[in-house]
Amino acid sequence: MDDDTIIYKLAPTAEVDSDAWARRGEWMTFYKGTQTTNYIACHAKEALAGVAEASFAGRTDLMVLSFKAYHMQEEADLKIKIEAGEYQVTGGFIPYACLFCAPHLLTLDSDGKHVFPHLGPVSQGDAHVGVQDVDSDVSDDGMEAFDQHRFDEDD
Repeated sequence: MDDDTIIYKLAPTAEVDSDAWARRGEWMTFYKGTQTTNYIACHAKEALAGVAEASFAGRTDLMVLSFKAYHMQEEADLKIKIEAGEYQVTGGFIPYACLFCAPHLLTLDSDGKHVFPHLGPVSQGDAHVGVQDVDSDVSDDGMEAFDQHRFDEDD
């Protein structure tokens, strides 16, 4: 697994703290899940649609969380192994400090399928069915967007 690997967790909104993204700078807030196994199951981007269909079909309270695997392993001391096509995270809960981007509430299309936001870089030739763009400048952390020009004027 390389340093820029992002792994994803699908979870009902009840399992995700409403202020997870705003509190990502703290190492004391975590995604805990339901813990029905001794690991937290995460997935590759390519598997999300299938997992959503098989396990969460039609649910309107489903969120996707994106975690940086490197931070999970090196900073949070979690273990990640790939087994049966999923990432199995062991060693504790996943700190929100490992989030790659804000958790995203999924919507349903007219066929009742979950619509995923853009998850990572997309090349010009990629065709993504059921993917919507999320404005990368939008932030729900309550802070004003950084303005480099205004910053430079202070010099």
